[in-house]
Amino acid sequence: MSAPTNKPTSENPAQPKSTKRKDPPQQNARFGNSNRGSEPGNRAPKRPKVHEVRSIAAQKSHAALKDGELNVQSFVGSLSFEINALDESMRRTRTSQTSRAFQRVPFRMRRRAAAHNYKKVPRRLRRRAKREMAEDNTPTVNSRTRKPKSTRARLRAETARRLEILAKRKRLQKLKSSGADKETVSVRAARPKIRRNVLNNPVITARKFRKRQLSKTWLPTHLWHAKRARMTPPKEPLWRFAIPLTPTQKVYRPTHRIQWEKGAMAWDMSYMSTIGLSGAQNSIQNVLKSLGLTQEALWNDKAKRWRSGAMHWTGTLSRKSKDGIRIIGPATIIWNPEEKVDDAEQRKQSRQLYIRIHPSAFLETFNEVLRLAKGRNPRPYVEDLRFEIGSIDITGPDSTEAILGVLKPYLLKGGSKDPHASKFELLAGLKDPGALPLGCLLAFSVSDPRLRYPPRPVALPKPTDQNAQVALLEVISSLRKEETTKPYQLFDRNERFKASRLPSQRSLNRRRGKGAPGTLLEPTMVDPPIPIILLASRHSVDSQSSGTWTVMLPWKCVLPIWYSLMHYPLSTGGNPWFGGLDEIRHVTFERRLPWFPGDFPGTHAGITWELEERKVRHKAWDRMPKGKRVNWESLDLGAGRKGEVGVGWACDYEKLLGLEKADRPDEMPTAASETEKQAALVNALEGITQLSKSTFAIYQSPTSEPLPPASLVTANIQILGRGVPTTCARIYRLPDVKLIATSTQTAASKLPSNLHDQWLARKPSKGNVQKKAVMKHDLDLETRQQLLAQQLLGPPAQFPPPPPNSENINGHPLCPNEEDLIGFVTTGSFNLRDGRGDAIGSLSTAKVLEELKRYKNQKDPAARLCVVRNAGQNIGWLAKWELI
Repeated sequence: MSAPTNKPTSENPAQPKSTKRKDPPQQNARFGNSNRGSEPGNRAPKRPKVHEVRSIAAQKSHAALKDGELNVQSFVGSLSFEINALDESMRRTRTSQTSRAFQRVPFRMRRRAAAHNYKKVPRRLRRRAKREMAEDNTPTVNSRTRKPKSTRARLRAETARRLEILAKRKRLQKLKSSGADKETVSVRAARPKIRRNVLNNPVITARKFRKRQLSKTWLPTHLWHAKRARMTPPKEPLWRFAIPLTPTQKVYRPTHRIQWEKGAMAWDMSYMSTIGLSGAQNSIQNVLKSLGLTQEALWNDKAKRWRSGAMHWTGTLSRKSKDGIRIIGPATIIWNPEEKVDDAEQRKQSRQLYIRIHPSAFLETFNEVLRLAKGRNPRPYVEDLRFEIGSIDITGPDSTEAILGVLKPYLLKGGSKDPHASKFELLAGLKDPGALPLGCLLAFSVSDPRLRYPPRPVALPKPTDQNAQVALLEVISSLRKEETTKPYQLFDRNERFKASRLPSQRSLNRRRGKGAPGTLLEPTMVDPPIPIILLASRHSVDSQSSGTWTVMLPWKCVLPIWYSLMHYPLSTGGNPWFGGLDEIRHVTFERRLPWFPGDFPGTHAGITWELEERKVRHKAWDRMPKGKRVNWESLDLGAGRKGEVGVGWACDYEKLLGLEKADRPDEMPTAASETEKQAALVNALEGITQLSKSTFAIYQSPTSEPLPPASLVTANIQILGRGVPTTCARIYRLPDVKLIATSTQTAASKLPSNLHDQWLARKPSKGNVQKKAVMKHDLDLETRQQLLAQQLLGPPAQFPPPPPNSENINGHPLCPNEEDLIGFVTTGSFNLRDGRGDAIGSLSTAKVLEELKRYKNQKDPAARLCVVRNAGQNIGWLAKWELI
């Protein structure tokens, strides 16, 4: 048989010719792509200049070998030639370009089109990129000057041109018929109405896309974020907002570095809800007391600065229900300073305040405030200001520098500045907003940041300047002094409306074009001031993380400030980063603080979050193949115990607290009865009560009232060794020795009597880090004989051998029984700050109180120890819990 022959592809005339560029770039860029499709033998070398620079001349080694004899002189000469050629190549390569222009850009500034469009790289590299593209014959396309090449493209372009002409004629005819082209009286835009004691309608961010906002509300920066971040699904908004979840670029490690090293990160927090309350001061105070502000320190002389509006208060709101007091969620309250009046009129003076709360708890808070306001005389008014006031959060060591460079105080009449604005400008060099006094507040007006775009760097004092440090400390101490303040303009509805009528970007460009290049625009009568309120917040006392600045401003003024903030050049390099909801959770987790509502399952918002997360986790588990997903029923926990404790994909508080379930844990509601079973499940979880650390401390005294029957408390879980906890992980207490000895367990599920000591032995001692034992393989003969003798003379092994996982699981102690379950992990991951696993969990208050009574001495080595086991795994890890 004859071997088959391979015919060349060039002989097949039916094969289509590819339209992609496969020819190498030509040596002369002037000819462009004229030689495309030429024969392979006529191809010019790719980038001949670079190839010539990097080529190393070499001489064949066999030139010194002739007739089996080595010519020493020729051999040495060939080596010297190659060494000199290598040295010359290294010298030329050092001065040559080792990378292209678009590869010199930091990864966060890289664009996919930068390889073929020199306008996508920074200006300092555009000339070099343009030259490289010309040398490489890179095909570039300009969409403005591109001409259609095919018949179909020409027809589409001609049709689009005709439709544009037709639409223009229709617009002109419509204007003539309506009489809009005639001279009419111009009136100002109507001020939006804010209804009292009812919910207001959401705003439409972009009229062009109003149909996309029927079931949700866009943030002021939605179009900016939609191009740079992963957003919530269009049909699944979060809290009725389209919220950015996380940037498309990698920001996990940069978020950690920004928190503890350098840089700044900003969030558009305009979805945070604001409730306005105005009326008589006594009525407002009674409403606040009914919302849980019953501490005596809030209504005596110590809190006089807060009630006068010189500082803000951040705490937890609560409401009274049939089962007792239920927590609503964390909130911030700001009073509006009152005007100076006589004593007789001060009693009737109307006061204002803002309640800033999370959107998941807005409706519950609004209804409760409205209910409490109706029972007061005189009755205060409640306003829904969700779409009137937006906010921006920025954190990091360089956060103060960033807002100093963007927010420029608006000069008052006579060229003077507001007292708060003067103090704000003196904060240059401040690295941590948390160093300011607790509840620090600054309120003033700023000018439109687009007038000074692009933002210029701020002059900062040197770190070694002692005088600047002393002056900064004096400014910080002056913020503690009480001073007479005037009402804040952000509380004035007319001022907010004027600020929202900013000039268009086209008019600003026209004004900028009349001046010299680089000239800053000065505010005029058409540039209204933007009222803002700056809030400086700190976090836990033992935390070394940077504080956070919160900028509250009118809703329509968020976008101009956001643009300038994202383009401000930091002194440490780069620009401020932006984050999404995942970055907020990451930062809160590294600060060892609970995140609302995910870590508050005892609140109405937390219950709703948990139920939604259960659906997501079950859907992800159900979509996995049966061979790869966890089989909850066959999970081997050791000592003959089979099956997961509770529902594997949920934090099963029903099983922990003994609540009645709506359905079986292994059955999910069907489409027909989903609504009924979901309502029954919500009713079962509604009985859970969330207790704060201070409230739980009251129940620890012997004379206190009994704990609520189904209550939870939040705790921080620190893994003492290896292991990383995840969400829905089970938290056990150490088993009691007496209970194990007297337990009536079956023989198959008998736990070891020394299980408590096994777990206690795994606690690392101070200064003694456990090292992994390494067995030497190259043992000498004498050592081997000793080991063999010990094995032969030792006691005989148990027969029949014990079943697997009866004493331990691969050397790990067994997890305690179901009765030792005390809680679940709501947030768990690897903490980059500590270099180990960390978690936030919700514990049963009844079992936590038993643990505190069990170990009254806090120095006991077993005090506050627990075992954490991830759902679907049978190995636990020793940890320590601390209430937060």
